[in-house]
Amino acid sequence: MPLPLGDPLALAVSPQLGYIRITAMPRWLLLLGMSALGILYSLTRVFGLMATANWSPRGIKRVRQSLYLRIYGWAMLIFVGCFSPFAFWCIFQRMAFLRQNRILLMIGFNRYVLLLVCAFMTLWIHCSKQAEIIGCLNRLLKCRRRLRRLMHTRKLRDSMDCLATKGHLLEVVVLLGSYLLSMSQPIQILKDDPEVRRNFMYACSLVFITVCQAILQLSLGMYTLALLFLGHLEHIFESSQKAGFWPNRQELYKGQQKWLALELWRLLHVHQQLLKLHRSICSLCAVQAVCFLGYVPLECMIHLFFTYFMKYSKFILRKYGRSFPLNYLAIAFLVGLFTNLLLVILPTYYSERRFNCTREIIKGGGLAFPSRITVKQLRHTMHYYGLYLKNVEHVYAVSACGLFKLNNALLFCIVGAILEYLMILIQFDKVLNQ
Repeated sequence: MPLPLGDPLALAVSPQLGYIRITAMPRWLLLLGMSALGILYSLTRVFGLMATANWSPRGIKRVRQSLYLRIYGWAMLIFVGCFSPFAFWCIFQRMAFLRQNRILLMIGFNRYVLLLVCAFMTLWIHCSKQAEIIGCLNRLLKCRRRLRRLMHTRKLRDSMDCLATKGHLLEVVVLLGSYLLSMSQPIQILKDDPEVRRNFMYACSLVFITVCQAILQLSLGMYTLALLFLGHLEHIFESSQKAGFWPNRQELYKGQQKWLALELWRLLHVHQQLLKLHRSICSLCAVQAVCFLGYVPLECMIHLFFTYFMKYSKFILRKYGRSFPLNYLAIAFLVGLFTNLLLVILPTYYSERRFNCTREIIKGGGLAFPSRITVKQLRHTMHYYGLYLKNVEHVYAVSACGLFKLNNALLFCIVGAILEYLMILIQFDKVLNQ
């Protein structure tokens, strides 16, 4: 029986279907992944990040734009821009420790002002470039349809509909879990701060800050999910090359050479579209990625230092006569933020590796062609293939606003910088509180 084309989360690769083994996903994992995906999709619409007329991500063949949600997105942008200064002023007036010295003021600036500015910029990008975002989604779905027509075996065609692998569902669940963990520390402030119960506007300002953080994270979550789907298509493209597309013949007839030239052009066009989509998606989320890469390391370093300060600093021991216990909600907050950062950097790095691997497979297949090519269409196609494979890495280079590439080296630099400045702060504390 055919697989349900309208529901890519229905089955996963691995009942019997001819010669193909298709194993149904565990129902609890399938429901969990579908629920997480549905929640993330709904939240993007609630916060004005997506103006789609489709009420559910399941079975979408073409994304339609909603005028009502576009107006709602602009209204959210105006609200965030107008309420942000008042929210910071309200928090600055009520949190007395922010006014004690410049260091604490800088910490508050990072936690609140930087986050508010990033949320406003994120909403501005989504409102002004909503047509481009929806266009990228429709191009993704179009590439899926084109790639399906190019699959020359039923196994490869069926694999196009098997998006609900354990790895993909796990990534969606981890993404939603990182959002929940990163909300733990703001919820703790709302629960423990006595000023929240006395001042309604102060409580609203804290909730507003939490919403701004969620807006930035959801925007990057859309980026992660788009790369997940793009990586699935590129994986199918790569599998089609490994499945033996290239002819194992010493000589091809003219009719076969013309057919092969046409198929190679179609295959190359799909690969170019996938590369353009990858670059377009990265450029749409580049500003948000830079903001998040600046926000998360500073937040991690500050929280780690405060955890050390309240537990081991001699200043706290002299003043209170005891150390404070570990704040596990703050640790959960850090884990959620850093996990979200990993889900931004690693999918970008692995998608680029997958594209490089696909180009190597195409190159190896091109070298396996018979040397005697008599049809000029195929000869010109092979020349274009060589030129394309030589320059594609430079033409489709991807970076975050032209500043740096999102790869493992950047991740190691971030971790190293956090630990280095944390050690400096700890040494300052030991010198000042001997």
